[in-house]
Amino acid sequence: MTALTQYQRLEATGIWRKSAEAQRLDVIISIGESSLVITDINEKPLAHWSLAALAVTQSKDGSKLYHPVGDPGEILELGSNENEMAKAIEKLMKAVDRRRPKPGRLRIFSLASILIVILGLSIFWLPAALRDYTQKIIPEVREQEMGKAVFNEFISFVGAPCSRELGIIALDKFSSNLGLEEYSFYIVPSETIEAIHLPGKIIVVSKALVEDFDDPDVVAGHILAQIQREAKSNALDELMKQMNNIEIIQFLLGKSPDASTLRGFSKDWIIKKQVDIDLEILMNEFNKRAISALPYSYAIDVTGQSTQFMINSEKISQKVRKPSLDDSAWLALQTICGG
Repeated sequence: MTALTQYQRLEATGIWRKSAEAQRLDVIISIGESSLVITDINEKPLAHWSLAALAVTQSKDGSKLYHPVGDPGEILELGSNENEMAKAIEKLMKAVDRRRPKPGRLRIFSLASILIVILGLSIFWLPAALRDYTQKIIPEVREQEMGKAVFNEFISFVGAPCSRELGIIALDKFSSNLGLEEYSFYIVPSETIEAIHLPGKIIVVSKALVEDFDDPDVVAGHILAQIQREAKSNALDELMKQMNNIEIIQFLLGKSPDASTLRGFSKDWIIKKQVDIDLEILMNEFNKRAISALPYSYAIDVTGQSTQFMINSEKISQKVRKPSLDDSAWLALQTICGG
């Protein structure tokens, strides 16, 4: 300790008494290792006081009196001309005090550290964990409610769903033929999308897909591709990434997100690049339903180069194929928007 080294050779005279009843003695005071060393005039040690446990009071005449903490009966009074020693003791007491552990500061530091950790978790870990937890426990009916809320905002960008009666009947038959009755399908007038999935097992299809192609298997392929994309890029998870923690918690308690959040997600979801699909998995879906993959394969690539796997797989397959929708129902579906 620099302050201690500075005063190690400093000595002073004073008066010391061991207790309130003891006789006062003339003594010599020197500074030891973090302590005051008190000796008699013959240099016989009388007391060692720790600077860390030293208290200072004042006598009636205003002079400083020193005593160990908790023992005011043992007193040391410096000589009247020992100002340098008095200053040295005061300085060393402050230096020792600075070296003491500060429980209050430690508590403050600990609390600050905990708050920083919590803040970090709330920023980086909590949102993802909360989203994962919500998706694990959310009832299907709540996800469907969320999907409907999203769809009500989504149609402001793609138009209201087409609803000619015969077309609706044909659309229901189409979903039944595909074995996808748990999904809700909508045909919309906008051509800004081809097909897209929303939370709550909702798939939205552009009228261009049903009006511009002669084969319902093209639409079937787009729908099956969206279901695969749903498994790889979950729309509900993407929506929750745009919700703050309070909105997610409120959603768990039964409240839908703000309309602005739903509208923002809808706008972003339309322009977001759709994830790639695995053609082998998609071909398995065609095979499972005994539907031809050729119309879809050539619809998305007229050369057939990027879908060569599906084309070759069907050509070498011995599986009998059937249309995903009969002619009359397909004609009705093509006019669902009044075309």
